Formats: sequence, structure tokens, C-alpha cells
Amino acid sequence: MRRVGVRDYDASMTEKPRSPALQEAAKRRRTLHEALVALEFAISSPAASRIPDWTSLVTKEITAVRDAWDQHVDTTEKPGGLYEEIVGMSPRLAGTMERLRDEHPEITQAVGEMLARLEQVEIGGLPWPLDDARDDLQRLIGKLIRHRQRGADLVWEAYNLDIGGPE
Repeated sequence: MRRVGVRDYDASMTEKPRSPALQEAAKRRRTLHEALVALEFAISSPAASRIPDWTSLVTKEITAVRDAWDQHVDTTEKPGGLYEEIVGMSPRLAGTMERLRDEHPEITQAVGEMLARLEQVEIGGLPWPLDDARDDLQRLIGKLIRHRQRGADLVWEAYNLDIGGPE
């Protein structure tokens, strides 16, 4: 028997419309996630007997992370951006938002320093053994992931909405 006029349930049917600031933040969140995944893939790729190629690939991917990170900072901090919208809706979250904003310069600096080190220091020698380089890069990825997680918690508190991961 065919039912006429009955739509299948779709989660989007109960979801509130997202503001432009939230839509842009979700888009930048996906871009940053994709860049982090690509960097981790590059870090995990074989490096033995091909350190110059490995370094080139990792440098390319950390450059993409830097660019995605810069877009994230701009999207969240600009006038009318996500942080301004959240504090306007939920002033109680101002402290949480400030803690996240305070992480931005530290992470920006860490990404920049890692990129400069990749461009200036030969990996595999005494100054920066391959295992140490991989560990340093993984720690940087962890710092970015923790920031993304705290950001998702902030969005949940403000909008009661999962900003999402890769879609």
C-alpha cells in the first residue's frame, strides 16, 4: 500500500536554520579537518630513504593546515563572526569564548614555527631525527584537534547543535 503525502523522516527536518556565521564556521571546520587528516597521512607515509620527498609532502600539507587555520581564526574572530554571535546570544559563554580566542595566537605561532622548521632544518640528522619530527608534528595536530573539540563544545552550549565533522 502506498502512502500519499507522508515524507520519510530526515534529521534536517528538526534542525534549526543555521546563521551565516555558523554556516561559515562549519565550512571552515570541515576544511581544517580535511587539512589535518591530509597532514597526518603525510606524516605517516614512508620516509626511509626518501626524506626529501617526505619533507616536501609534509611541508605542503602543513601549509594547507596553516591556511585552513588562518581561515578559522578569521571566521570566528571577525566582526559579525561566530564568537561575536555566540556572546550576543549567550553572554554566559564569554569566558569560554575568550579562552578559545586566547589559543589562536599560540596555535598560529606553533604552526608557523613548525613550517619554518620544516623549511630550514634537515630532517633525519642530529638536529631533528625523523622520529622526533614525526612526534613534534603529531603533538601539533593534537593541539589543533583539542581546540576543535573545545570549539564544538562551545557551539553545542550556545546553539544546542553539533557543528559536525567531515560531511
